[in-house]
Amino acid sequence: MRKFFMVAAIGVLALLVASPASALDFKFGAEYRVRFYDYINNGFTELPGSNPRGVQLRVRPRFDVSDDNGNMTATLRLEIGDVEWGNGGGAHGVTNGTNVAGSSSARVGNGAGGGIGNDGVNVETKWAYVDFASPFGIPLRWRAGIQPWFLSKGLIMDDDAAGVRAYGKAGIVSYEVAWFRATAGLVSNGGTTATVTGQTFVTCTVNGVRSTAATAAACTLQGGVASGTGSVVNNVAGNAAATSNTLDDNLDFYQAKVDLAIAPWLNPGIYYIYGDNRATNTTVVGGAAATEPVQQHFLGASLTGDLKFLKYDLDFVYGIQEGGNSGNFTSGTTRQDVKGWVVDGGVHIPIGPVLIHAVGSYATGDDQDGGDSETMPYISPSWNGAGGLYEIFGSGGTFDVFDTQDYPGGTWMVGGGAEYRPIKALWLRAMYGFIGFSKGSANCAGTTAACYGPSYPALVGKSTIGHEISLRADYDLWTNFKIQAAAGWLFPSEGDTNHEYILQLLYNF
Repeated sequence: MRKFFMVAAIGVLALLVASPASALDFKFGAEYRVRFYDYINNGFTELPGSNPRGVQLRVRPRFDVSDDNGNMTATLRLEIGDVEWGNGGGAHGVTNGTNVAGSSSARVGNGAGGGIGNDGVNVETKWAYVDFASPFGIPLRWRAGIQPWFLSKGLIMDDDAAGVRAYGKAGIVSYEVAWFRATAGLVSNGGTTATVTGQTFVTCTVNGVRSTAATAAACTLQGGVASGTGSVVNNVAGNAAATSNTLDDNLDFYQAKVDLAIAPWLNPGIYYIYGDNRATNTTVVGGAAATEPVQQHFLGASLTGDLKFLKYDLDFVYGIQEGGNSGNFTSGTTRQDVKGWVVDGGVHIPIGPVLIHAVGSYATGDDQDGGDSETMPYISPSWNGAGGLYEIFGSGGTFDVFDTQDYPGGTWMVGGGAEYRPIKALWLRAMYGFIGFSKGSANCAGTTAACYGPSYPALVGKSTIGHEISLRADYDLWTNFKIQAAAGWLFPSEGDTNHEYILQLLYNF
């Protein structure tokens, strides 16, 4: 019997050795960021709350696994942050005493966990997707899951989304088709509605998005425009549920994109996005939820090139949205379209160790004529000023603690600057920009008419927003470890100068 087991064991071992092994490649990377910030006169005003300062921590660990030939990969990227120092402690306390420094012992999260105790429920999913090749040598890969979705310069889109993307390259042509689901609806759970006596609100419009505020003064502090009062409406059987999987009440986007690498000096691209919005204006009729689908369309084109003595980039986007970004932009009881365009371009000229920038942008704004809005629309943008080179105007540049305006709608901007690397470890950039409204009515502050676009209460009646000067420095102290600093000033045409000061420690590997 022992001989039998020995022979069997030798046979199994031989089979295992002869069987092909499936090799997997595991990779780990992460971004650790500690950011100190100080802002003065946000919103160009000295009102309380306009001078925030603090420290944030963000950690983004990334895990990748792939087979030995790259046909199959999977990625998981998490995020802890931005944890604001001092926000939300955790499970802590003093025996027979009280919580330290009056802080909460609740384990709270998404930006918390920076208070005494440092326990926050703040681990978030950034990306989670599988990426695999098509069979039979077809030049097409598929990516399904939560993934980054970026369009040139973040003019209309720079965010993460859940969806499916098919992409590939054949010769000089890169191509992509995709579907992303932005919203799975906010629907009632079937309760009837009733007015809660004595509770009123004002309609508050901030950057074209309407919500409610307790008072007109509270709306103004949000940088919004107050209009109209009404009663708070509540569902007797319960407030709005997060989603409903039994209804087609989603906001879906379908994208097609083609880029050509014709020559180093000529790289055109074009994309089209169709948005099917069935998540807006959900009502309850006879105990069942009903929606009114509305549509969105975006057509974009880009052109980049390197002529050796200069580089250039040019982007154009035209968009139209029924009811604006969320479908609820109305004039009276009538839903209005938001339709407009933007162009953003720049030239970048190397002169020895210096790179000179000249950039500009223009985006249409609202006529405030009571009808459709002419403001350039958006999905989920992150635009950093003309050419994407500024630290205050736009989405706050690399150090986006607070946004001034994260899309270009209703504004124009011209400017320039320079980059310089005096030594290998040190990189410097200085930029100047002059910013204005594309038309006097593009500023939605100070009006009770239906208006879609940016709102600057301090600049009512002004044709210009102001001047920005921003400075940036990155120093590579150790491998993959940078110390970054920025200082910026936006001098408005009316009001107080907006200051920004940043010191950031970044370890990225």
